[in-house]
Amino acid sequence: MTTAPEAAGFVQTPAPSGRGRLYASTAMPCAPLPEREVFVWTPDGWNGESPLPVLYVQDGQNLFDARRVPYGAAWEIDACLSRLIACGAAPPILVVGVACAENRLAEYAPHPILQRASPSARAAIDAAWGRLPPAGAYAALVVERIKPVIDRAFPTRRAPGSTLILGSSMGGVAALECLARHPEVFGGVAALSAHLSLLPVDGTEMIPQDFAADIAQAVGAFAQDQMPPPGRHRIWLDRSELDIDRHYGPSHDALVAAMIAKGYRPGVDLMRRAFTGVGHNEAAWRDRLDEVLTFLLADVPA
Repeated sequence: MTTAPEAAGFVQTPAPSGRGRLYASTAMPCAPLPEREVFVWTPDGWNGESPLPVLYVQDGQNLFDARRVPYGAAWEIDACLSRLIACGAAPPILVVGVACAENRLAEYAPHPILQRASPSARAAIDAAWGRLPPAGAYAALVVERIKPVIDRAFPTRRAPGSTLILGSSMGGVAALECLARHPEVFGGVAALSAHLSLLPVDGTEMIPQDFAADIAQAVGAFAQDQMPPPGRHRIWLDRSELDIDRHYGPSHDALVAAMIAKGYRPGVDLMRRAFTGVGHNEAAWRDRLDEVLTFLLADVPA
């Protein structure tokens, strides 16, 4: 049984695109992780009663309002989905944007990959990221803390085929881990510019080849051991060819190879893309969001 969004601490706020309705909870409790903002968008034409599928998106502060984004461009996911829904390329869907905490890198850290890395690679990451939250803490936050609040406050479809997760950069890595830990909850994942190279470098720095090979091996082992078998899930993985995305080849290759070995079919339930001429930023992710969501939502019932 659902309650009104307001009873769950959500306040309606103007949607910058003018499309749909946007709600915000400014300080949702998330212990043991820090409290944070959570945004919920519902599409135009929804009657407020029919259950909707749900898309959970990391870095939710970057989705709707460019004034909130340090990099000057929002994803404009509300405008994107409004277009796709209007032309029948996506079903009406509810978007949950989970804002990141201050220590974003540590919070999104993929423990299942780190546990498979060599001691030297793990030491380099620990030196760069500092102290990490407990393993699985972020996935538990989404599934055990935030999702129950959403399911109480809004009419939602709760089957895995109607529950998707998406993120970019380290948020994409976190989304992959959420699917790996909870395949019974999520039916698909999209990881845009997934930062599977892990070290926090900029577009001019180089990642040592031995470190890159070590992490690629760990990513492949993680995918083989913990990602779900094919048949009930869809996976999108992409990168650009500029900025830090140019480091992603080995780790992305390893993940894709492992998924194909498990039985995923490229172009069917596994999509890998590389985009030329663009970098690692919100504007680039916004510009390919139509394609991402068309694939991710293809099997979601209307």
